[in-house]
Amino acid sequence: MQKEDKKLIIHLISDSTGETLRSVGSAAAAQFDQLEYEENVYPLIRSKKNLKRVFDKIKSNPGIVLCTLVDDEIRKKLKDFCNENNLSYMPFMNNIVSLIESETGVKATKQPGGQHQLNEDYFKRIEALNYTIEHDDGQNVETLDGADIILVGVSRTSKTPTCIYLANQGIKAANVPLIPSQNLPKEIQSKNGPLVVALITTPQNLAEVRKKRALELGLDTKNDEYTNIENITKEIDEAKKIFGSMGWPTIDTTRRSVEETAAAIMNIRTQG
Repeated sequence: MQKEDKKLIIHLISDSTGETLRSVGSAAAAQFDQLEYEENVYPLIRSKKNLKRVFDKIKSNPGIVLCTLVDDEIRKKLKDFCNENNLSYMPFMNNIVSLIESETGVKATKQPGGQHQLNEDYFKRIEALNYTIEHDDGQNVETLDGADIILVGVSRTSKTPTCIYLANQGIKAANVPLIPSQNLPKEIQSKNGPLVVALITTPQNLAEVRKKRALELGLDTKNDEYTNIENITKEIDEAKKIFGSMGWPTIDTTRRSVEETAAAIMNIRTQG
């Protein structure tokens, strides 16, 4: 079925890993295969400071807001924000918890991430998520040697969502953007460092993705080098040369979902 021009944008806000919401969001979106689906996950939102950063991102890319936040004050702040900005909002756990309380007469403990057992695997995922968030988009390159996997690619090749997905599997995943006319950080050029995987896409796909993003931000795309197909083609060609010279395995994300890209990365890691 051919997709319509309409786009389904869902923001998933969780005080835990976000896996519960991702499952629900993906299952619901699958019922509308005629719509293009964009999923934005914000894990470990447990303070007003964290929530403020989420607000800024949602304002620049409005969509449906789903949450699993057990803290009443933080959840109310999110609800008020959505009301003020005319955004659809649903606290996924709230109605279910209220129903159980009403049926059993037992009050919920309201423990963030209570569906996850506090075992070794759980703490490994939390550690990986913290690392990944701290090493997103080229941040803290001096500690990249602590990564399990480093993703490299030009802007808008799904590096961040893929890293978050890997982190939810307990993999410390960092990502570094490849920026024209800027040298690669020396920390990712070591042959003895973490596994580096390059992400690439077609110029046509990248131009479309970047134009959509620019329009969402209210930017002019007519004379923008960032969205110009000729500049993008050169950017990708240069990226391929760099990836080849470094000997990095490369994955084309053009027709892959985040899950498929992550699976391909894990396959490379296993074979290595």
